[in-house]
Amino acid sequence: MRLDFSVAVHSLLYLDENRPRKIASRELATSLQLNAVMIRNILSVLHKQGYIEGSVGKNGGYQLIRDLADINVGELYDLTIPPTISYARFITGDSKGAKVSDSTDISANISQTLTDLFTLADDDYRRFYHQFTMTDLKRDLHSHGYFRQLIHRQQANGMSEN
Repeated sequence: MRLDFSVAVHSLLYLDENRPRKIASRELATSLQLNAVMIRNILSVLHKQGYIEGSVGKNGGYQLIRDLADINVGELYDLTIPPTISYARFITGDSKGAKVSDSTDISANISQTLTDLFTLADDDYRRFYHQFTMTDLKRDLHSHGYFRQLIHRQQANGMSEN
């Protein structure tokens, strides 16, 4: 799986922690322990989508311009991990669309079968992420277990309504 989502989340949390200071991509790269070019590519996407502002030069850097509570984790995931990226590398068999001579041939059919399965799982994964904001991630960052407690409370409330 690509690191784009993780880079986006880490960068936004780092920019939030360091408000109102402008943060250079080199500093973010050190925090993320990744190449600054990769960081700048993701920051460019975040900038185009209005999450951050940035400037180049001696006094340049990036700043978060949105409140964490207004940033949905699922939207970030959708932005950085297109649906086919998340599972395409896990499919074996004939993926070139060759004509199937035998409908029971595993190699000829496994690609579509696994694509269907992974697509359904990916849809659930995305729906799950859309429940949270970046504020929720920040809370869990400072108090691990926050997500588990939140989900258990939601499940308990759901059961008590039935």
